[in-house]
Order: sequence, then C-alpha cells, then structure tokens
Amino acid sequence: MKLARMSSLMLVAAMVTMALIVTSSAAAETTALCNVDQDPCKEANQVTEVHYEAHNTHFLGEYAYGCSDALLSAAVGKLGTPQTLEAQSMTYTSCGGGCTRTTEELGTLSVLRTANESAEVVVNGFKTKVTCSGFSNCIYVLNEQVGVLQGPLLTGDNGHITFEEVPLEKVGGSLLCPAEVRFDALFEASKQIYVSS
Repeated sequence: MKLARMSSLMLVAAMVTMALIVTSSAAAETTALCNVDQDPCKEANQVTEVHYEAHNTHFLGEYAYGCSDALLSAAVGKLGTPQTLEAQSMTYTSCGGGCTRTTEELGTLSVLRTANESAEVVVNGFKTKVTCSGFSNCIYVLNEQVGVLQGPLLTGDNGHITFEEVPLEKVGGSLLCPAEVRFDALFEASKQIYVSS
C-alpha cells in the first residue's frame, strides 16, 4: 500500500514538473517587438508597425552595385513563435551601375527571439525586378533567407536588421541576367524597437 501511494505521488510530481517545463519553454519562445525595454512586453507597448531604412545596400556577384537607400515598412502580427511582419512597402532608390530595383511582390519576415535583444529573421518573398546597363527585367526573390534583428540595448541605435551575403534566387529574366546575386544590408528602425517576449 505504501509503495503504491509513493508511486502515485512520484507520478504526480513528474507530471507537474513536465507541465512546468512545457509552460516555461512556450513562454520563452514567444516573440514580441516592444516600444520600451520591458520583458514581457505589455500589450499597450507592443509594436504594431515597423519602418526600417538602409543606407548603402550592396548587391554582390558578377555585376556588383549598390543602392544608397532602401525603405521597408511592415505591419506586425500578434505575439507568436515566430512573430510575423507583413511587408506593406519595400523601395530602393539611387542605385549605382545604371541599375533600378522595383519590388513586384511583397513578402514576410518571421521574427523569432533567440536571446535577450536578439532574434533570427527569416525572409520570404519580395520579388524584385532589376534592370541594369547591359541586362533588364531580371527577377529575383528571397526564399527562406536569414538575417539578424537586434534591439537598441545591443546596437546603440534604434535597433536594426542585418543581412550578410544573403543569396537572391533568380526566378526570371534573360540569360544575360546574373545567376548569382548576394545581398548585404543594415536596416535601422525609425524608432526604438526592443526584442522582448
């Protein structure tokens, strides 16, 4: 009888421990972009839209050039694992090499917190038409490409998203269009955005 009671108590203790582990893991994975340095981020302080600006974006490959400005605006979804940003606009201006970049289709950014003030950003979509001296109507898209988002406590600015040599997939255009293009950029937030839960 004692043995059965002890086994029951041990089983209950194990189930409670597992429930606590699952609950704390789920809470730790939730991602929230926040207007203030607060963890967890209260609903009133959760960011609902973001605006990022990049200067000196670089496109690398057999035909390298840069654009002096890139602007990204996105609506921020509900708290999640990850939290999704739906792009509202993406523009490039003042590109070198006789190039222009026009966003044909917008995409999404999935933000998953990995540490205090840090998150992984997975980008999908953003189909872009590129025309440069020597080739035109080249279409590229971002598929499952990863960047890093850091908040102002780490960056010393408003927080930013960094992409380093992210490959763009060619999905259209003539044989003259470069097959391999990589993308370098640092997008700074227009207002302070903290990475919270």
